[in-house]
Amino acid sequence: MKEYDIVLGSGSEHLRTQLEELGYRVFVSELNYDEKRIFPNADIFVRLHEIEKLAGRKVMVFQSCTGSGPTESEFFTTSDRLVELMLLLDLLKTPVTVKEIAHKEYVCASIQPLERVDAVLTFPPYALQDKSFKTGDATSASWAIRTIAQACDKVWVVNPHSPESLDWVKKLVDEERLGSIDVADELIEFGAERFGFVDYMVVTPDEGGEERFACDGYGKKRMSSFAVELSGDLDVKGKRVMIIDDLTKSGTTLLNAVDRLLEQGAAGVVMAVVHVLPIIGKGEELLVNLIEKSKGRIVTTNTVYTRLFCVDHPELTFNVTELILQAVESDS
Repeated sequence: MKEYDIVLGSGSEHLRTQLEELGYRVFVSELNYDEKRIFPNADIFVRLHEIEKLAGRKVMVFQSCTGSGPTESEFFTTSDRLVELMLLLDLLKTPVTVKEIAHKEYVCASIQPLERVDAVLTFPPYALQDKSFKTGDATSASWAIRTIAQACDKVWVVNPHSPESLDWVKKLVDEERLGSIDVADELIEFGAERFGFVDYMVVTPDEGGEERFACDGYGKKRMSSFAVELSGDLDVKGKRVMIIDDLTKSGTTLLNAVDRLLEQGAAGVVMAVVHVLPIIGKGEELLVNLIEKSKGRIVTTNTVYTRLFCVDHPELTFNVTELILQAVESDS
């Protein structure tokens, strides 16, 4: 038996097959009496009816904390996914069995506590609001990660948007309550093999990417969620270039970077982005547009479920499960 068992939140259930093929016991929440995870009034329902099997065990709880895409059976917001994760962590913290002894009369008995519980965020909640940009802003990313950290032994985030230079991130890292799982190098290698790049340079679209990936990039000014302006020059004439970014919702920044690189003489450009996010109201429409405009010259990971990449284009999708497992297990 593996050292860890796996519990999957609704945002990470698409990883079940890969994890089971690696030999892990995988548990998911049951459905309510409406065969759903959300009640008609929008309350979240969580039940692990096999929780006794987790007694005394180490457990990783996976969750992608972003809204659901159009192909999922129920609609979840980021907040829904966060609440679902917190309910799972609370359930595992004080596990009990329940026996009905008469109509609406129940007896509860404690189960042996779990040895350890790690929360694995394949995508974190409120990722972009990791600092106060104007007076009065709530730092929702900080609140969410700190809240999760209080409910488990350690929080792990795959390529977090929030850098360690932020005070709240550094504090959690120093306290060994927060860990980062970097899959960028492996994603770049995956993209290079996919597109036949041998001799190439890596760049990033903006200043944040320069800090995250330690490579050259452009300046970026954002006018709205779907409009950006890039500035600056990169020495790319006659070179093959791979753009690396941590996330995209529409592909606007990536496509602008491709155009700018080609204008500056790049011989060929491909893209690698860790997280791709469906959009409320548009679903995966903008991601389809991104693939079409890039002529399929983009790779991503399976941290967030999209039908476009995980189902329709698996050849463009890098599986991160083994890297996550290695990081968490080597730390325990």
